[in-house]
Amino acid sequence: MIFNISVPVSKSIVIRELIRDYVHTGIVHRVWPDSCTDILVTAQALRTIRKHVKSKEQIVVDVQDCGSAYRFLLPILAGTPGEWLLTGTPRLLQRPIEELVDTLVNAGADISRQPDGLHIHGKKLRIRTVTIDCSRTSQYASALLLAAPLLKLRTMRITPKEVRSSSYIDLTQQFTRGQVRIFGMPYRKKKIGLYGDWSAAVFWYAHALLHRKTMELMGLSLPSPQGDSIIARWFEQLGMESQATEPWVTITPKTELPSAAVTFDVADHPDTVPVMAVLAALLPADITFRHTRNLQYKESDRIQHLAEQLCEFADIEVGEDHFRVAGRPDSRERMAGCCFRTWHDHRLAMAFLLAVGPDNLDDTECLDKSYPEFLYHIKHSTKLVQSF
Repeated sequence: MIFNISVPVSKSIVIRELIRDYVHTGIVHRVWPDSCTDILVTAQALRTIRKHVKSKEQIVVDVQDCGSAYRFLLPILAGTPGEWLLTGTPRLLQRPIEELVDTLVNAGADISRQPDGLHIHGKKLRIRTVTIDCSRTSQYASALLLAAPLLKLRTMRITPKEVRSSSYIDLTQQFTRGQVRIFGMPYRKKKIGLYGDWSAAVFWYAHALLHRKTMELMGLSLPSPQGDSIIARWFEQLGMESQATEPWVTITPKTELPSAAVTFDVADHPDTVPVMAVLAALLPADITFRHTRNLQYKESDRIQHLAEQLCEFADIEVGEDHFRVAGRPDSRERMAGCCFRTWHDHRLAMAFLLAVGPDNLDDTECLDKSYPEFLYHIKHSTKLVQSF
């Protein structure tokens, strides 16, 4: 029997499209009311900006816990006349943004960091060329690319040369059509294809492998400009075949699970780590993730929280920039009756739902951040709830 799931649209793509079109046209496109929280927050923030351009009063732009909106909207606010307060949840205000702030201030922007957020005196800017340190997040470069027409930006140098999550910069270039020259990163036009979210698809790959199911994942395309589509190749090593026939990808478990240890470089794919780490414990498998340092800057410190909760069920090794999970033969049975903490992190919630039902998590509302229909797909599809 083949099971069918429609994965949500990629919030990375939709948010970039919303911001690009606003910068070029001043129009904020409508989004579906049942879109994920990050998309809704970004659209609302853009409407607030459009409504209050040149306001003499300070206007609050609250992006809640949306890291993309926090960074992508900063250069837009810096280059938009008005008085602005860019703010969000306490966790969001702790996430990295200093390098982007410093770069914009050095280019003439008026930004001050306060306990309640970033205070911005927006004004017309003419930057032309800029150097940005993306060692902690590639979103700094994407933010500048999206705001380039507003900032009159023409050339950009990114440091260091090997940027983590560089595939997201490449994705942004597809939407900005390579209008900014990036030294050392040539622009290659690619087909955007379907908008299904590969970062969400990783759960269904893991679910299908665990329960030996063939599934059709609707809304995905291969090849895809989304970096996380690499999971199709990774899961081949774990015993899963992928066959693309637009508008879906069919995934089929092979007859035997591999026994050898595997290593994945997640520098460009940090969002895949939580699900695949829990999968390693459940199969069981021995998986090492390389280049994990930047996961501490996500919605939660993901490596720390995964290690704390998986150590009872798997052999765990946490290094400065790597993370290893080696599941034990009885891990799956032992995890089934446990309760897990999510730290209000949607990726951790999805990961632990591989092992237990929704009632065994302290928070499932955080799933709305990227995948609002996720619990519906689990709870109300009788073909997918056999293990919950």
